[in-house]
Amino acid sequence: MLFAIKERDIASDADRIDLSARAQELRRRGEAARRKDGAVARQCYEEAVVFFREINEPLVLAHIIRHLGDVYREQGCSDSAEPCYHQALELYRSHADGSSLDFANAVRSLAVLRWEQTRVLWESVRDLYTILNIEAGIKESTARVAALSTR
Repeated sequence: MLFAIKERDIASDADRIDLSARAQELRRRGEAARRKDGAVARQCYEEAVVFFREINEPLVLAHIIRHLGDVYREQGCSDSAEPCYHQALELYRSHADGSSLDFANAVRSLAVLRWEQTRVLWESVRDLYTILNIEAGIKESTARVAALSTR
């Protein structure tokens, strides 16, 4: 009986090593494709997330999830990006001291997304006020869009 448990543990370790190697390869492919082919990067990151969840590497998982969120945002899928950022931040808060560069980058990614969403909202409000010919609203929304458009 003891021998059977050890064999199972060995098989489990071998499976974990194989999953880890596959996950790392997908991560590398995602990073390489990131600036050239967003669709490939997205697919690689989505698959890597599945593997990293399985092998229980929470900080690496958080890093990959943040990058997946960035790819979603870059592809205009903010509804998919935002949950990624929240998941990454939750993992960093649970498993790190909260002052790492990766944590800061995850906060930054969420802030960029929110900034973009805010700018779009103010542009929409400006358009509505323009249609309604509400001068105070046009003035305020134009000023806010301008403030958000300068970096």
